[in-house]
Formats: sequence, C-alpha cells, structure tokens
Amino acid sequence: MKKVTVLALSLILVISVSIAADKDIAAVELVKTLISKSTSENGYINALRFFQYTATTEKNNPSSYILSKWGKEALKESGLNVSDRGKYISTLSDRSGVRIEKLWKANRDELFKLFPEKFYDEILKEEVETLIEFRNNPEYDSMMKKMNKKQKKPGVKTIDTAGEITQWSGFKQLSFWYRRSYEKNDKAVADILKELKAHYSR
Repeated sequence: MKKVTVLALSLILVISVSIAADKDIAAVELVKTLISKSTSENGYINALRFFQYTATTEKNNPSSYILSKWGKEALKESGLNVSDRGKYISTLSDRSGVRIEKLWKANRDELFKLFPEKFYDEILKEEVETLIEFRNNPEYDSMMKKMNKKQKKPGVKTIDTAGEITQWSGFKQLSFWYRRSYEKNDKAVADILKELKAHYSR
C-alpha cells in the first residue's frame, strides 16, 4: 500500500511538472512512460522504480531500493538499463508555475486518453482528493509556516518534519505541498489536481 501511495504522488507530481521549451518532448515522454507502466501488470512497482531510477538520485532519495547497490535484480525485473539512470533529472529541473500550466494545457487531452478512469480510480483518485482537501484545511497556512520555520528547503528530512508537525496524520500531504510551495508552483499544481478531479468525476 505504501508503494502505491508513493507512486500516486510521483504521478501527480510528474503530470504537474513542466520544463524549458527544448525539453518538452522529454517531459511528455516521461509522463507517458509512467502512465504506460502504471497501467500494466505489476504496474505500481515498475512505474515507481522507473521514476526513481530515471528522475531522482540516491543522494536525494536515499530510501530508494532501485538506486541502491542491492537493486540490480530489481533493475532487470522492471526492464531498466544502467544507461537509464538519471536521464530525466534535467527534464524536471525547471518547475515554475507558468511552465507547468503551459505544458499541462498543451498535453492534458492526450494524457487523459492514455489514463482511463479505471486506473485513475485505482491509483490517483484518493491521493488527488486528499491533497485538495488538505490544502483547503483551515490549519493549512499555520502548518506551512511551521514547516518553513523548521526547514529552509526540502530535503531527506522533510517527511520527518511534516510528521512531527501533523503527528503523522496528513504528513505526506504536508510534505507534498511544502515542496510545491518552495518551488513556487503550488497554485498551478492545485489547479491541475482540481481539473483531474473534475474530469474523472464526470
């Protein structure tokens, strides 16, 4: 269940991420690949591993098994090659709200077609609705101020800080929005989440 939650948040983030114009194709390719893997057999594991191996590093994601020295067998299981390691990191480096909105609007119709309602309900629905609900919480601003006071920027201890503030109730959502707030794309991401919810609720 924990892996499904991590994948869901990863998909939401990647769907919400934009980049410079010359890297738009690579960004869309990553999103399409994640959607394809998430909707196939053993999907949540393979998609999660693909995202971690190609778009993060061991330094900023020390809990990732696929990035560790013990992950070689998992690499084969998920159809990854050593040459895939880190190839999408630069693709996700620019996460400005303006670019996120631009890339989302340019590709949303195609992404909707690739991601059927069945898989949205199974993988993303609960996380999307929980993130929206958390951001509408009357205590949201207060919790965000506490996060900013305890941490100057996101890091490997962000989850622990969010857990301390929320008493581990809503810590994933606080961590997610703290990172979006730090990147100054929280409004753009919130709008996309609302659009996802509206689209799949029709």
